[in-house]
Amino acid sequence: MPDDMRYYRLICLIAKAEIANKAEGILSERGIDVEYRMLVHGTASSEVMNLLGLGTTEKVMISAIATQEGASELLPQMRKRLYLGMPDTGVAFTIPITGGQNRLFENVSANAKDSGRMEVMEDREFSMIIAIVNQGFSDAVMNAARPEGATGGTVFHSRRVENSMPGRSFWGISIQEERETVMILARNSRKKEIMKAINEKCGIDTESNGIVFSVPIADVEGLG
Repeated sequence: MPDDMRYYRLICLIAKAEIANKAEGILSERGIDVEYRMLVHGTASSEVMNLLGLGTTEKVMISAIATQEGASELLPQMRKRLYLGMPDTGVAFTIPITGGQNRLFENVSANAKDSGRMEVMEDREFSMIIAIVNQGFSDAVMNAARPEGATGGTVFHSRRVENSMPGRSFWGISIQEERETVMILARNSRKKEIMKAINEKCGIDTESNGIVFSVPIADVEGLG
């Protein structure tokens, strides 16, 4: 792996399909390829959706890899051109990358229009809280998180991969194959309280069989 791994970022955007399409165009302008595109849905209540005049919570999440400098320059452009932060738009954020294949980063560096070097900022304001629970319990996760300061989340469906190794059911606890992953962007000042509440209501010893962890977020645009 490259020695300068810390200088790379995973760029993620969660937005309506038409905004995600525009974002792909912005990324393409800078020579950044979209690696993944998936359908997700938001966790806003129907009352909130009706208030905003929205018919669905369905969203698209796209992700791409760029240098830290490129990502830091790109997010303000995306906020301006996609009106991130306005109602019914979306949120963009970057996650520091700590590992990956050499070939992947060679391609990123070859396409980059910047030096790929910046000072690493240690003090971060946001984290991504990720809760993986049995299917049908994403609402329970959000019901636990909201009183502690979570303003919303994004859900996508996943599937547990079978293997032949002992302990695959997590210390003898049976876990459904079909799972839901809930991603919550949260300020670090509220992270511990949100994670504690999720663990108490939806942790591994509950019917949700939930697993909760967090990853650092480098930059955010579109979140108040």
